[in-house]
Amino acid sequence: MYVSVSRLRVPEDRSEELVAAFRDRAGLVDSVEGFVDLEVWRSDKRSEDGQEIWMVSRWDSKEHFTAYMRSPEHRVSHDRVDPDLHRAIRLDRLEQLHDTYEVVAR
Repeated sequence: MYVSVSRLRVPEDRSEELVAAFRDRAGLVDSVEGFVDLEVWRSDKRSEDGQEIWMVSRWDSKEHFTAYMRSPEHRVSHDRVDPDLHRAIRLDRLEQLHDTYEVVAR
């Protein structure tokens, strides 16, 4: 299992708009080879520089994730986001679990 976490920061008044964009996503990634799932987490803490939202995606392998990030489907998905909202989003950190993990319990 390969995990990617994008830690985003968005002004609090745009937080719901960003969440809605994820809920209304194109879903193109869902049929990409190696994709497992995607969750969007929103922190209940707010600060002067906005609200933190995490996008957590799981993949069969790093190679599948990398291939998707370079794919036309990825570009189409991001191009659907309102440009004004896109400019309001700040990427705080992109983290990847560099090891591959086996899910052993749920």
